[in-house]
Amino acid sequence: MTKEYLDLKMDFMFKQLFGHPSRKNITIAFLNDLLNRKGQDRIVDVRYENTELIKSDPDGKTDLLDILVYTSNHERINIEIQVGNQHNMTERVLYYWAKLFFSPLASGQNDTELVPTIMISILNYPLFPHQNDRFHNSFHIYEDLDFYMWGPHLEFHTFDLTKFRSRWKQYRRGMKAKPPAAYPWLMMLSTADYRKKTIDTDILQELEEWAMNEEEVLEAIKGK
Repeated sequence: MTKEYLDLKMDFMFKQLFGHPSRKNITIAFLNDLLNRKGQDRIVDVRYENTELIKSDPDGKTDLLDILVYTSNHERINIEIQVGNQHNMTERVLYYWAKLFFSPLASGQNDTELVPTIMISILNYPLFPHQNDRFHNSFHIYEDLDFYMWGPHLEFHTFDLTKFRSRWKQYRRGMKAKPPAAYPWLMMLSTADYRKKTIDTDILQELEEWAMNEEEVLEAIKGK
């Protein structure tokens, strides 16, 4: 790869790579690794769905999602990437989840058709800067005292690329020795910054080494 490596955080590039039917195998591998799906829980197929959400208010404004798929596990997954902090992400995720979760009812189906709806937010800023230093956080609804889950229908994941880059630089050897499944994909999204017009050559070099053993990762960086 060259110094012209493209920033995959750019909305158009992200959708072209992870939201195009011709690259379904990349989307499936990406989701399985981000969600750490293994064995019988692995996603084996996805169907791309309409990313337009029509608001019910009088102005009829349309919200456009980044990527929306229905999986072989009978769940709906929305993937959003956001580079700049608009200070509304927590409300935005809840709003989009509600619209997606209840969308079957709008088409006349009953509540037995409501499926688990998973929201994945990949952010280039810290959504929860002081709560912990993890780059991946997951959220469900739990009982306050005994912590059992209400149900599987709500699941949120946030991936903070700024914390990932920080931890990668600080704990590079340890992360490489025992990497999380999402590791190469987050490296891929962290390599270039089109706003600063910079490329992290250290991350890029490790990404190229990693890709030699990961078919979908190699295909993704070659076909970016």
